[in-house]
Amino acid sequence: MNIRRIKQVLRYGWLHAGQITSSMHKGIGYRIKIFLDILHCYNIYKMWSNQYVREKFYMLTKLEREIIGKKYVEIGKKRDEWQKDFIENRKFLVKYSDVKYEIGSKRDVRAKAYQKRYHAGKNFSVENDVDISRQHYLDGTIEIGDNVLFAKHVFIDYSGHLRIENDVKLANGVIIETHHRDLVAKDEGRDVNIPTDLLIREGAYIGSRAIILDSCNYIGLHARVGAGAVVTKDVPDYAVVVGVPAKVIKIIEHN
Repeated sequence: MNIRRIKQVLRYGWLHAGQITSSMHKGIGYRIKIFLDILHCYNIYKMWSNQYVREKFYMLTKLEREIIGKKYVEIGKKRDEWQKDFIENRKFLVKYSDVKYEIGSKRDVRAKAYQKRYHAGKNFSVENDVDISRQHYLDGTIEIGDNVLFAKHVFIDYSGHLRIENDVKLANGVIIETHHRDLVAKDEGRDVNIPTDLLIREGAYIGSRAIILDSCNYIGLHARVGAGAVVTKDVPDYAVVVGVPAKVIKIIEHN
């Protein structure tokens, strides 16, 4: 366990022990007892103190604790694997998103590194400061086809499930989001993040500094998203959309 994790466990364990103690009108001795039990449950079941509170673990029988605890062991393993991948991803981006990889053959080195990391297709082009990541322990996925371009300062959130088909071009500063926070849950004091799906079809072009929000699930074949547009809903095949929020202004003629 790293130092940061230890501090979190101690800080929030003591805080939640206090909340439980206050709700039960107990004294400091009971708070210490609950705090030690929270630490024990983290050590045995990988259970965070907020989960301990939610499950009312302090009120359960030994058998009930073992049954629920096994579930949290699996959750804890999954969480640790996600965190490991997140850290590796940040280190990758610190290294390969640097502008120094714009020079000569280093562009190919970076492109191949991104291609391998994110399982992209052939002829993948990536400029500097491209951030591809997922958040909030969500099990998102990303698929990238052939001949795809990510220009500089592109930010891609794949906390949800993102599929980018062949010949897609993302211009300078494009932002793509595939999750949102549940505001009702937030008002209730819970942190709930909801992943979404997005399919960007073959030949689509997304202009400079356009923002694709999680409420958009489809950008159509050879669609064009204008610079600075904020896309809040699906874009039809061959459509040109512009504005805030983005609206269809034209359908491109095609055979």
